[in-house]
Order: sequence, then C-alpha cells, then structure tokens
Amino acid sequence: MNVEKQQKFTSKVRRGLNWVHAQAHAELERIKATAPGAKVPGFSAADLADLEAALLWIEQNKEPPAS
Repeated sequence: MNVEKQQKFTSKVRRGLNWVHAQAHAELERIKATAPGAKVPGFSAADLADLEAALLWIEQNKEPPAS
C-alpha cells in the first residue's frame, strides 16, 4: 500500500471511529443509567473497565470534528 492510500485508509478508519464512539458511548451510558446499584448485567467490573478503556482510546484516536 503506498503512502497516499495508507493515509486515505487511516483517515477513513478514524472517521469511522467517530460513529463507533458515539454509538458505544451512548449505549453504555444508557445501560449504566438503567443498571440497579451500578451493576451492569452481563458485565464484570473488569469487562466495564476494558470497555471504558477502549472508549477512551477511541476518543483519543478518532478524527477531530471538522471546523
């Protein structure tokens, strides 16, 4: 893959991360809001920590919004 194609691919991936982050973050917040006693069914504390770490990574690596 040449440099131009790699840059285009990377840009597409980073733009895609915007959508993934928005969807996953909203869903996690919705689940947490309805979770009794801050325990999310089907997730251990380690699972939630991993998910939140992944969302943080996406937040830091997604394409910045267009100005």
